[in-house]
Amino acid sequence: MKTAWAAAVALVCIGPPTARGAFPPVALQPVSQGQIVSPVGISNAADGSNRLFVLDQRGKIHVIQNGSLLPAPLLDLSSKLVEERPNFDERGLLGLAFHPNFGQAGAPGADKFYVFYSAPSPLANPTDPVNPINVRSTIAEYAVTSVGANTADVNSERILLAFDKPQFNHNGGNLSFGPDGMLYISTGDGGGAGDDDAGHTGGSGNTPGALGNGQDRTNLLGKILRIDVNGNNGPGGQYGIPADNPLVGAGGGVREEIYAYGFRNPWRVTFDDGPGGTGRLIAADVGQNLVEEINIVEKGGNYGWRIKEGTFPFDPTVSPTPAVPLVDPVAQYAHPGAGNGLQEFGISITGGEVYRGAQFPALQGKYIFGDFSTAFSPANGVLLGMEETSPGAFSLSQLTVVGGNPIGQYITAFGRDETGEVYVAAKTALAASGLGPGGEPGTSMLTIAATTLLLRRASRVVSGTRRRYHESA
Repeated sequence: MKTAWAAAVALVCIGPPTARGAFPPVALQPVSQGQIVSPVGISNAADGSNRLFVLDQRGKIHVIQNGSLLPAPLLDLSSKLVEERPNFDERGLLGLAFHPNFGQAGAPGADKFYVFYSAPSPLANPTDPVNPINVRSTIAEYAVTSVGANTADVNSERILLAFDKPQFNHNGGNLSFGPDGMLYISTGDGGGAGDDDAGHTGGSGNTPGALGNGQDRTNLLGKILRIDVNGNNGPGGQYGIPADNPLVGAGGGVREEIYAYGFRNPWRVTFDDGPGGTGRLIAADVGQNLVEEINIVEKGGNYGWRIKEGTFPFDPTVSPTPAVPLVDPVAQYAHPGAGNGLQEFGISITGGEVYRGAQFPALQGKYIFGDFSTAFSPANGVLLGMEETSPGAFSLSQLTVVGGNPIGQYITAFGRDETGEVYVAAKTALAASGLGPGGEPGTSMLTIAATTLLLRRASRVVSGTRRRYHESA
């Protein structure tokens, strides 16, 4: 019987691959155990400190320094978050990115970092049959108390961008600075299912032909956004819209912040910007009923949702404007039992990171990722890998993991340290807090496992755990 506990884990490579396209066996090495309740993100500040910053969904940013979790968080935003739903919630503190100049004393942005969190909306009306509003997605800037400090000033908040969404799920929430210094933001389609519920463009529930938020370029939902945190020409003057964004000047109410669109719930997004990296923007988009997909995101691309789910038709009666070619995922897989001819791994893609570390040459350039679980219950996340076997051709593999894969926990996030080594987070309970409706531990969530996995060379097997979070409805 598996024990439920919070842990950070290192992924250990224990053997060479047998051929191109094959991944070496790995083991999981603990980094932190029993300390983080519900990790949904892992970041580094690229400031030379090699600290790891772990997002706890219910509001804290934890700091791991020199292998130890510090007693005080960098920031606690718990009081700013929407109240947690019982049993399962996708809202909370979801994204973190550090200014490209972070830690460079005297440079603009040296003390600045950015968060994506779910705040109560002053316009909340979640039961409105036409225009429900459940939550306000908020992107905000904060400052550390001094350059190099492990604490931030909660009163330093500057809200850059905030927008309402109709349902609790499909928040997206990833923040990443690109090699161009711009901030890229992933947003879900607004929630519910099918992108045709109330609050979704043209929809009121099971509405064939509804455009959906993902295809509607006049709203920010179901998109990858690109903004300049140092600029001021965006609505409200708190951020800039880069002049080379693809929809600048489109008119007709089109949002110029949009970099790419047609997404359902791009939960974890990453740039391959480590040493020797391609610079590609890779987005894992959570599927509806059958298919999970990985996209390489290009400027102006339409990635198909709700017209398609992966490469499969979802509602081909949708007529987007303009009618542009849809971009297919570079890789996709099916839910268990889907029977559509694809490899079957899990129900909700977590996404991951491209390995650019020095310790495992066999993993260099490969995308290490995971799926939340093979089912909502019991917890049974799957560690996976993707490799480009020839230009433009990608293959998927289920990793061989010492102790078994699936791993018996929900896989929720991945991250990298400054040296390019890869970490993964996991937990054993669906609820962010791990408590049932009555405030007592539920039968399936007695304790919560939070895990971070580091890919590390080792001559012995080290036990560990990992974690992630998502949904497919």
